Amino acid sequence: MNMTTSCSSPSSPRLFATKPQLYKAPLSSFSTPKRRRSPARRNRNSNDSTYSDSNLLTISTYSSYEEQSLSLTLDVNRISSLATSRFKLFLDSGKDAVSDLQTLVSLDDNKRVVVTCRKSTMQFVGGVVLLGLVFGFAIKVLVHLGTAFKGGLQGRPKLVVRRDRSLGGKEVVVAVDTIRSSSSSSIASSSGQASRSNSVARNLKLRAQNNLPKWWPASLPSQSLEVDKEDYQREANRIVRGSFFKLLSFFPAIVDNRTSGRDITENDIIQLRRVCRIAGVQVSIEPTNTRDSFYRTSVDFVLNACSRAPWESSSVEICSEDAREFIAGLAENIGLAKIDAARMVSAAVAARTRSWFLQAWALEIQGKHSESVAELSKICLIHRIFPPEEYSAEMEMVARGLEKLMKLEERQSLMRTFVGMCCSEESQRSAAEALGLIPS
Repeated sequence: MNMTTSCSSPSSPRLFATKPQLYKAPLSSFSTPKRRRSPARRNRNSNDSTYSDSNLLTISTYSSYEEQSLSLTLDVNRISSLATSRFKLFLDSGKDAVSDLQTLVSLDDNKRVVVTCRKSTMQFVGGVVLLGLVFGFAIKVLVHLGTAFKGGLQGRPKLVVRRDRSLGGKEVVVAVDTIRSSSSSSIASSSGQASRSNSVARNLKLRAQNNLPKWWPASLPSQSLEVDKEDYQREANRIVRGSFFKLLSFFPAIVDNRTSGRDITENDIIQLRRVCRIAGVQVSIEPTNTRDSFYRTSVDFVLNACSRAPWESSSVEICSEDAREFIAGLAENIGLAKIDAARMVSAAVAARTRSWFLQAWALEIQGKHSESVAELSKICLIHRIFPPEEYSAEMEMVARGLEKLMKLEERQSLMRTFVGMCCSEESQRSAAEALGLIPS
């Protein structure tokens, strides 16, 4: 090793030694420098992200080429402590608001009324009112959901109700929702319930009134007379709408009487049915409300005629024609559907039944037993000529109305009197339905 000396000044000689250098071998063409290895990665396509909300909620997401995952962490201790502190703060705000409201109104030195209120108090009162509204709305929603869920489990049939003007605007059950009824029947069969109350039993036996009643004539007798149909058609039209020369018209116009506020007479009904029956013609009464009103008036006329007949009679004739054929043929003559006409007749019979039962009991209270029996005889006769269908919706509505107006003992007393004077089993059955005395 070579040593080198140098001197900066002759007075202070100093020695320096060079730092030894390490030997480095020359790089050959076949050697490469060593690289520092980086830590192993899980996946080149991975993506990590983390979100934290003051240590309450921590959301971590990790996505890779193959899968994605989400991690959500809630600090329960932190939430409970925060809720406790917020609740204490709410109580303190309430106390401050109460103390502030106690001094809301005051009198100053000049005897003037001064209303003072802090902003925090107004905010507290507004928050309490808002929370009350939200809480009430939530309770209402829960109650509705509970009712709907309970109704779905019970599976009660949904009744289709309509208002009938012949019953004074009262609601009449005309059908049962088939979907609900089928589900309820399956639930009832699976549960094996054997007994129900009278009202539930009647409701479940209601059926859609899509069929004609048994008393409706299957076919109307045809006239064999050879007449000029055109002349009878013109005559029928004059009865309904009148003619241009009204003084030359023999029959009054039904539509003109209706629009002018005059009642439709029995002669109008009989003459129209006679002309249409002889020639087999039809008429058109417009609008439909006038047509329906005319038919309801005709039904009342037929029921009045039947009620004046002896109650032992099995049939009543109107203008040499059976009452059932008369009312069914009149519906065909004016272009009214059979099912609609049958419903109008059933509704009118139900209204008469309710009225006669109430009148019979009123006379029974007054001690007029014979007159009460006469009212019941009208029911026996009407139900014999136009028998209501079993478990009909009309008799169901009559029973509901009479149950509110009469006690059970009173209805049973009327039923005993009715059975004693009416021998028809069909009439006894329908009367028991009208009085709400059908056994379960």
